[in-house]
Amino acid sequence: MRRILVAGSATIVLGASAASHATTSALNSYRARLSVSPNAAGSAKAPVPIALTENFKATGNNGNRTAPLTDIKAVLYGVAFNGKSFPTCTPRRIASANSDAGCPKGALVGTGAVTAVLAAEADTGSRSTSTVPCDPLLHVWNGGAGKLVFFFAERAPNHLCANGAITTGAIGPFTATVRTVGKKLVMNSRIPSYVSFPLAGVEASVTTESLHFLKVTKTVGGRRLAEIAAAGCQAGKRPYSITFTAEPAAGAVPQSDTVKGDDPCT
Repeated sequence: MRRILVAGSATIVLGASAASHATTSALNSYRARLSVSPNAAGSAKAPVPIALTENFKATGNNGNRTAPLTDIKAVLYGVAFNGKSFPTCTPRRIASANSDAGCPKGALVGTGAVTAVLAAEADTGSRSTSTVPCDPLLHVWNGGAGKLVFFFAERAPNHLCANGAITTGAIGPFTATVRTVGKKLVMNSRIPSYVSFPLAGVEASVTTESLHFLKVTKTVGGRRLAEIAAAGCQAGKRPYSITFTAEPAAGAVPQSDTVKGDDPCT
């Protein structure tokens, strides 16, 4: 079983040239990075269409696997999201079909992949022989009304879960909120229990996520609108933070840790 250490969480910011930034807590250790392309500053009056990439790696501490994540909150300066002018695909539509294949192409916001392992809840050791890989693709859809819809898709040969025992649609879609607070973009993904505990007595330990939000534009009334846009820069940098929340066991008291960094902008 996991040992929960009574200790303060420390945030360690690495040098600006490093590939990522890191934090360590009693439960998990995290490395994460947000990056924008192109790195144009943009402004509220002249926003620049961009793509946004999020990468993170999580490892369990004290000889354990990664404790299940319950929430990931990303805050990024100088970026705005405008989903209201773009097609949508709701979680109800995806859940009813057990697939996102029928979603409008223009509603796709991002694509990526996750690596994880599944194992018995009672056996939390990182060297457990009972673990099986779960490495699905991750699709992100514009859900409308300030929401994003996340959905896992299994695809042979490299993106299977439990060697094909868990198929596309077995884990339902879930939503995140996306909004602009002042000059910051705030995305908050609450991860439901059916993602972290996909089968009775089985726990999912996520180790990496790579997610690329697409640069999508649309012409409306003669104006070019960007779904994700650069709208500001702060002294040549775009500060960000990613807060990870995990729980040692289903329903246990969660712990949160924040990774901080910045992405250059000009």
